[in-house]
This record gives sequence, structure tokens and C-alpha cells, in this order.
Amino acid sequence: MKDFILDLDKPRRLVFDFDAWDVIADKYAPREPEKDFDISNLNITYREVPFLIYAGLCWEDPELTEEKTKSLLNEQVKAGKYTIMAILNLVVEAMFAQAGLEKVLVKTDGAEKKAPGPAAAIPGSRKKGR
Repeated sequence: MKDFILDLDKPRRLVFDFDAWDVIADKYAPREPEKDFDISNLNITYREVPFLIYAGLCWEDPELTEEKTKSLLNEQVKAGKYTIMAILNLVVEAMFAQAGLEKVLVKTDGAEKKAPGPAAAIPGSRKKGR
């Protein structure tokens, strides 16, 4: 499987395993006990990026915090190493790849790019109704 590396203060590998999903679910899970956490209901914007990266990085650095993660990201954006959209794309790609979801075409920064996501069509069907 591909490694998803963010070069911050040092190269850091994003891992979205069960522990990372527990961190994410703890923050975004519905407050009603009868409802279950559903990743497809996440409305991810730039505001969630530092938290999601924190969730994917905290496995290897117990001292890392969400604020420290945000600070490290800001340093790299200010230095011109990454754009916020490039970081977001890396996080989404890592999350879906490590969950085992297929890739679909998405548009980012005005260009089409392969990115992970649910399959766009039912396998074997090429036209509607077939």
C-alpha cells in the first residue's frame, strides 16, 4: 500500500486505522445514541483539515496535539511547500485508500484528477438501465 507522507517538521506518515477513526468518530459522531457514525455524512472543509491530519498522525507521536498539527501545517503553507488544497487532497486520498474504497474522478483546482471514493457506476453496466 502507498505511504501518505506529509513533510512537516519531519516526514510524518498519515495512517487512518481503527484508532484514527475512533478519534474522528469521537468528534463527529451524532449525539443521539440511536444514530451511528457515518463517514459519508462528514462535510469536510478546510476547517477540519488540521484535525483530520492530527487524527492520522497521532499514532506515532503521543505528544502531538491538534494545535501543534495546525501550527506545523501553517509553517509549511507559509513557506510555500504545500497549498491547503494539496494537503486536503492528500488527506482524502489517504483516508479512502486505507479504507479500501475505489477511485473516482474528481475536480480539484480546475483539473480532473483520479481520487479515491465510491465507485461511480455499478460494475459491468455502461449505460443507464443495463
